Amino acid sequence: MRRLRLLFLIHLLYSITGFAREKSSTFAFSTNLKPKFEAKYYVDEGLSYFDTLDSYVTKVSKPKYSENVIRWEWHPWLKLTGYKRWMMPIDVLPALYPTKVTNRECRFFKVQPFCRCRVWFEYLGIKAPVKIYEEFTFNDFGEITFIEAWTDEVKPDPWGEKGSINRLSTRIPGLGTPHGLVTESDRQLKNLAMKDSDVKDLLQRLESPIFYWFKELFRSIGEFL
Repeated sequence: MRRLRLLFLIHLLYSITGFAREKSSTFAFSTNLKPKFEAKYYVDEGLSYFDTLDSYVTKVSKPKYSENVIRWEWHPWLKLTGYKRWMMPIDVLPALYPTKVTNRECRFFKVQPFCRCRVWFEYLGIKAPVKIYEEFTFNDFGEITFIEAWTDEVKPDPWGEKGSINRLSTRIPGLGTPHGLVTESDRQLKNLAMKDSDVKDLLQRLESPIFYWFKELFRSIGEFL
């Protein structure tokens, strides 16, 4: 009888702590994390990222990516353009066409995303620059876990401090853990995808990143033509 009671108590304690872990992970959003490095570190990581996209930078300093880093570029761009470190070198493809990344302005913020940048992409033969606003989310080890980009527009809230930006990075469970790892099999991500259409879109693309990258590429080519 005592053994049965002991087993019951162990099961009860496991259930309670398991629920607490699940509840905690539900709210493990990126904004839970606090900066662990000086402001300059985060700004330099943002600038290093743009070095990888600039054809004219001879000495490229590569940014520090998380193992499961995600890059999301809103329409008219290709949405999911990077998932995990192995896919990030795909960003060298645009740099094969002569491209300068100019007017770089990166700022540090005490709340995630810690680094936010406005830049111009100047392409050879195209007069008007493409203006981009980009944000970088970090884990506790200074690794970039999420990159999010928009076409830059003049707004009364240029750095997204007042909630005017449709920001996906702060809605992804798991980015608020110390390592900030997100996977397509995460149960909390799947649960949230049932309530948030943007998260659902992300999850679908995480399951087949290369397929959707090519699909969006052909879509954008069709729109351009």
